[in-house]
Amino acid sequence: MARFCGVNVECFSVGFGKKLWSYTSKKGTEYTLSAIPLGGYVKMLDGRNQPLVEEQKQFAFDHKPIIQRAAIISAGPIANFILAVIVYWVVFQIGIITYPVKIAGTITNTPIASVNIVQGAELKSIAGIKIESWADVGSVLISEMGKDSIELSYTANADELYQTTISIKNWQYDVEKESPITAFGFIPEQVGTRPVISAIIDNSAAKAAGLEIGDEIISYNKQDYDNWDNFSQLVKKGDPIALTIKRKNEIISLDLQPKISVNEQGKLVGVAGIYPSSNTIVKQYGIVDGFVKGFEQTKLTIKQVMRSFYQLLTGVISIKNLSGPIGIAKGAGQTASYGMVPYLFFLAFISISLGVINLVPLPMLDGGHLLFLLIEKIKGSPVSSKVQGIFYRVGFVLLMIIMGIALFNDFLHL
Repeated sequence: MARFCGVNVECFSVGFGKKLWSYTSKKGTEYTLSAIPLGGYVKMLDGRNQPLVEEQKQFAFDHKPIIQRAAIISAGPIANFILAVIVYWVVFQIGIITYPVKIAGTITNTPIASVNIVQGAELKSIAGIKIESWADVGSVLISEMGKDSIELSYTANADELYQTTISIKNWQYDVEKESPITAFGFIPEQVGTRPVISAIIDNSAAKAAGLEIGDEIISYNKQDYDNWDNFSQLVKKGDPIALTIKRKNEIISLDLQPKISVNEQGKLVGVAGIYPSSNTIVKQYGIVDGFVKGFEQTKLTIKQVMRSFYQLLTGVISIKNLSGPIGIAKGAGQTASYGMVPYLFFLAFISISLGVINLVPLPMLDGGHLLFLLIEKIKGSPVSSKVQGIFYRVGFVLLMIIMGIALFNDFLHL
């Protein structure tokens, strides 16, 4: 953006402090890898930092119109948000797991206990936000904490839609020790398996018995199918099993003889070689729909991150929940172990958080620079170097305090 506005870029650095590696391009920009990997910076030609000859002024940042300087300063946070849109876009094209968010029960003396929600009710939205997983429920509840009330919609009794408003004026909980879902009073219905075969291993007992993908188990050994765990335990015994299955509206009887195998504990167990279906659905979006969904998810996450900062400032969320680079690295490692999609969600969240933080009107951050430009626009002249210097020193101290708290929390959580 600086180059687009005609500003001479002297240095582009990844990291701060001592330069470990550098390369100077033909345009005169020094690209640098520095020792402290906690961010980076762009150094531009600026008359406030060095004397300029007349020919240089047209390429200096401080000699550009306010609108161009604002565009240059805003480019960093905007890039964070654009990256999030792209990451979400990729995620929604890969596919996300969705499932019915059903309530198994409620906990007494919690906000949701004030509403008579029947067992098996399915949540549809909270605070106007569509719910597709219990993870959605948790993130929305966290962002709404500290408000006076919250709106819920759910279906029950032949899919009839109900809407209700619940008071959360005095609702608080320890983010460190408790889930927002249980703190609010929800007992989630577990995402169960269905007795419909989704996969069969080659050369398995199920293959030999004549089972096919899509078969639904109706009964085993003349006992009605109840749940997959009980059926699995029977298979592990290794005894022959008389199955009754449903295949394309036809009832068929088959005999399954589990193969004996050694499990991880060194014990002999029966193995059928089949996998059940679950209530989860992998929902994939097209290129256009995925981009729209990614843009909407970015807007929602920005709103939730901004709400979280407000909750920190007002004491709704304790400052001990603040995390620094160690916490971010730990979170990245954990989400990466869960798979590519959770990791990409985490990456987008971190990018959005960085963008929002940079727009906070605190000296030394992009938001602080934009605040000075706003003042300059209103008063008709730049804020004096002396006043800016005072604010920068105050901002530096505040940032160091915040970083110190974040690092202290990181070490406590190791």
